[in-house]
Amino acid sequence: MLIQRTTRFVNYATAISIVILVAATATLADSLGRTIESRRWVLHTQEVLVRLQGTISLVNEADALQKTLLIDDDPQDRADLAARLAEIPREWQTLRELTSDNPVQQRALVRYRSLLDSFSQALTAGLRRRPQEDHARMRTLRRAIQAQAATLRAEEERLLALRTVSVNRDLTRTIVATGAVAVLSIALLLFVRAMARQDAVLMRTEQARLRATLRSIGDAVIATDLHGRVQFMNPVAERLVGLDDAQAAGQPLESVLRIRTCAPNHIDLPAMLREVIASMKERARIEVSGSTSLQPDVVRDWILSCHPMMVNGKPAGAVIGALEVTELKQSQRHLSEANALLEHRIQERTERLAEANTELRAFARTVAHDLRAPLRNVEAYADALLEDEAPRLSRQGRGFLARIGDSARRMDRLITDLLNYSQLSRAELRLQPVDLGRVVRLALSDMENQLSRSRAQVELVPPLPMVLGNEALLVQVFENLIGNAIKFVPPGVTPTLRIHAREDGKVAHVWVSDNGIGIPPEQHDRIFGVFERLHGEEEYPGTGIGLAIVRKAMERLGGNVRVEPTAAGTSFRLCLPCSIIQEKV
Repeated sequence: MLIQRTTRFVNYATAISIVILVAATATLADSLGRTIESRRWVLHTQEVLVRLQGTISLVNEADALQKTLLIDDDPQDRADLAARLAEIPREWQTLRELTSDNPVQQRALVRYRSLLDSFSQALTAGLRRRPQEDHARMRTLRRAIQAQAATLRAEEERLLALRTVSVNRDLTRTIVATGAVAVLSIALLLFVRAMARQDAVLMRTEQARLRATLRSIGDAVIATDLHGRVQFMNPVAERLVGLDDAQAAGQPLESVLRIRTCAPNHIDLPAMLREVIASMKERARIEVSGSTSLQPDVVRDWILSCHPMMVNGKPAGAVIGALEVTELKQSQRHLSEANALLEHRIQERTERLAEANTELRAFARTVAHDLRAPLRNVEAYADALLEDEAPRLSRQGRGFLARIGDSARRMDRLITDLLNYSQLSRAELRLQPVDLGRVVRLALSDMENQLSRSRAQVELVPPLPMVLGNEALLVQVFENLIGNAIKFVPPGVTPTLRIHAREDGKVAHVWVSDNGIGIPPEQHDRIFGVFERLHGEEEYPGTGIGLAIVRKAMERLGGNVRVEPTAAGTSFRLCLPCSIIQEKV
């Protein structure tokens, strides 16, 4: 009876575990679907932004070509201008198709198309008249186009932010679901294994006490004499064969225990009994599948055992034990199927993540090449106009060209910084002992020209510790911090920097302090975000990504960076793991 209760408990617990595992697997599948869908929308929004930037690039290129034609009517330039003007409606149509699910963007695109058409007409008309006649109108159209493009971009960036949050949330859910499925699978395997071991222990215990406790054994037990006639059956055996102990007594075993075994584990029970009695060697844990005479159409699984029975040291017969394991076999099959499904899901997720990484790398290459090429063209045309046509341009015109060149160069720096920032997350870093003193000296050497122009004074307080990190990445961190210290100072003030460090157990703390304009306490966390600027481009130029790169680099190195309160200027505190080699510089 104890074995029966244990088997029943194993069956119930296994069924519950499988239900929980199936539910967790379903949750994992749902999370994977949500992650894929969210990722698709993120890529969709990014494509819209790229297409929108494409229309702006086409407008700028067409404008530059028109100005070139006004100076020198070259047939190739005229063909290029016609191609740009023809490409603008196609690019707009692509934008409209991509944003067909967003009524707000659709309405904004109608206004955008009107402005683009007016701009194209004005460019064409400007080739037939003096440019001074359409200067004001063209300037108004360019500003209107830029403003409308900014409106479209703002909406898409808002959607991109929301969809990025959704991707991160779905990815977290997927990771949690994967972990839950893995933990449940392992727990179920351990549970089944533990229960199987417990069953084996119970079987051996009952077998050792067979002669005195036969009727209390949870297995079907049939005892025979030397001639194979039934002498005893426990209640479990009675239910198995459909006879009670009195009815089966004295009958041959083959007429009582009628199990038709199936291939490949076919076994002849009478022959096995005779072999055990003759050899006095037990046959234990024989797995067979078959049916009984009571239920000939139902195939079940059993574990049979046959032991010689000794009385006063002499053979007196044998004991047949039969344990039905049909449900346990089914549970094992279900578990194998669940494990196979889990492995398939994990493989699919791994492949999808690899595809996503490939797409991200392709996008980065596109940004590095396709987006920067038009910027170089704009900058080159602006510089060429300033160099070749400066006497024929008004002061205001020269100013506009200078602003165009500056904007193109700033956009190029911005793209470069964005690429550096994105590569920080994907690049493989090899951490090794790094001399911080050498790192600072390399950064100061790279920035020698800027330091000289600003007449900055740098105080390097030795010793600087050895840390576990990446030299190239740390040089970039210090270059960004030193560059900010040089840049963000009040007019007329000579930049002053102080770099010192202290070790605290296994952590090295490094301070980079300056006498600059300082950062309000409420902005200490904000400044480490991408594109976060506290001052205008005209007052302090820059891309707004430098400190974001610093934070990302420190996180990749296993450290952190923060701004500490100070009476004047700014003080950045870097925390890095110390190297095992504790040499000082």
